[in-house]
Amino acid sequence: MRKLLAVVLALSACSAFAADPADARRLHMEQHQQSLELRMKQSNARRAELSPTDARRLEQLHLQQRLEQHQLEVQQTQRDRALRQSTIGADPHVADRQAEAQRRLFAQERQLQIQRFELDQQRLLQSMPRQPLQPPIGASQLELR
Repeated sequence: MRKLLAVVLALSACSAFAADPADARRLHMEQHQQSLELRMKQSNARRAELSPTDARRLEQLHLQQRLEQHQLEVQQTQRDRALRQSTIGADPHVADRQAEAQRRLFAQERQLQIQRFELDQQRLLQSMPRQPLQPPIGASQLELR
């Protein structure tokens, strides 16, 4: 009997947090897509032109940005759960409008964060001196005659 009660309580708690599992999956997929886009943008940075110290600074910036992105994802997930829990039993049209408004807000927050990350990376890269271009090892030298 206790096991059955525990299972029922666990299921009701899960359903309270996942009133609409499709919305939760959509939010998770959007966050995951943003995460992949950030990693792609970070991987395109000009690492080959940087000194080891500057490359380390750039990698530290990227790590900090990924941590901030994860924190935003956690906050958005918590707010999404709270909204879904608060709209249980509410008019479905009202709940849908609130959920849609929240999704738009979340997308804007993520977009602003990505823009800030790009700006931070540009500023850091612009503050770093470029390494002089070197001919490839083993390349023949031009002779002036």
